[in-house]
Amino acid sequence: MNKLSPAKILIVDDTPANITLLSEILEKKGYQISAARDGEKAIKIADHTQPDLILLDIMMPIMDGFETCQQLKSQTNTKDIPIIFISAKTEMNDLVTAFSVGGVDYINKPFHEDEVNSRIINQLQIRNLHQQLTTSELNMRNLLTNYQFQSDRLQHIVDHVVDAIIEISISGSIQFANPAVEKLFGYPVEELMTVDFSQLLAEPFASLYDEFFETSLLEGEQGYFSGDKIFEITAKRKDGSEFPIDFSFMKISTGKEMYLAVIHDITVHKDKEEKFRSLSNIDPLTNLANRRHFEEVFAKEWLQSRRDNTQIAFIMIDIDYFKPFNDTYGHQVGDDCLKQVAASLSNNAKRPSDMIARIGGEEFAVLLPDTSQEGAVKIAEQLRTDIQALDIPHSGSNYKAVTISLGVAITDNSDQTHSSAKLYQMADEALYEAKNSGRNCYRITTSN
Repeated sequence: MNKLSPAKILIVDDTPANITLLSEILEKKGYQISAARDGEKAIKIADHTQPDLILLDIMMPIMDGFETCQQLKSQTNTKDIPIIFISAKTEMNDLVTAFSVGGVDYINKPFHEDEVNSRIINQLQIRNLHQQLTTSELNMRNLLTNYQFQSDRLQHIVDHVVDAIIEISISGSIQFANPAVEKLFGYPVEELMTVDFSQLLAEPFASLYDEFFETSLLEGEQGYFSGDKIFEITAKRKDGSEFPIDFSFMKISTGKEMYLAVIHDITVHKDKEEKFRSLSNIDPLTNLANRRHFEEVFAKEWLQSRRDNTQIAFIMIDIDYFKPFNDTYGHQVGDDCLKQVAASLSNNAKRPSDMIARIGGEEFAVLLPDTSQEGAVKIAEQLRTDIQALDIPHSGSNYKAVTISLGVAITDNSDQTHSSAKLYQMADEALYEAKNSGRNCYRITTSN
């Protein structure tokens, strides 16, 4: 990459739609784009074209992103190309692995255009500076100072980039900070020169930073701050308020032991991510948990019950004669009925751990951790009577009102062959028995 040619970016993703979306975002910024749909082809393209940056998906068939990154870093021609991982995976181990195999940054799916552009600009700037440092072997601080006088363009970038750039000595004292640091942390620039870098981090990250600095950076390593397998960093402003950040950290190849940190405020990203995650867990009609979220929670609660040796109750619910109800009164009235039933059911979720979800058209499920058979039966009967008490007219029902049938299943921790799938099956079988028994009732089964 030089001043006369656009940066070359290689996109590696086995999903064509993702390649198309990223290409559209980046081509608007004038980047030269190439793409590959698997790791083997990506390695060949990178070796031949020498891109300035690689956007690499983690989940790919045959050769995943981690193995692809390792192979790129093992080859002389491609080992210095920065790699930003792109993935919907946010587990701690995946984040740690991404940086341990040589990644310099991580972008979560779904993509946010501003975030993608900002992270790419950051890495291209760092790569450009690093290449200049390697070639000229000049002190980083002198290079930045000289460049401020020689290049109005670089000065503009440093002064107006949204991410904070900080130069740090081996002792942790701040030697240089761009204007974004003052805005982000609330310290006047002159006061920052008296602040230790760890003071900008909230606990426990401040202490972990000291350990990371001593064990990793002083041994000549560079990379993403991870401390003791940390995947989220919390920073602290001058007024004591805390906010989430991530930052890349690298050693500057000069005569002095100096380090450069590029800090990115991820508050907006995390807020959007949390809102999206919340919306993706909710059934839009009833505002109950949807089936996917229910099954995730069910799996966690099942494992917890096995560890704690406690019982767990599972209730499957079906609205009786719901198809005739829709046929008679119309789908709009049917939707209103589902909303009323959902609201009534949710009133019986008394504990934070209790969960009620819509798992199908007129099907609902109730999860009751640490609940005995007596407690589950009491709740099932309460659910049944509450729905009947709504007195929603239903001419196609023997009861002339909307009712529900329920199947109740209880774990038996003495049975070591028992499984969550078996509990699900037991509740389904109990529900089937309730329907065959005239509906508007519950049936219960246990694993013993």
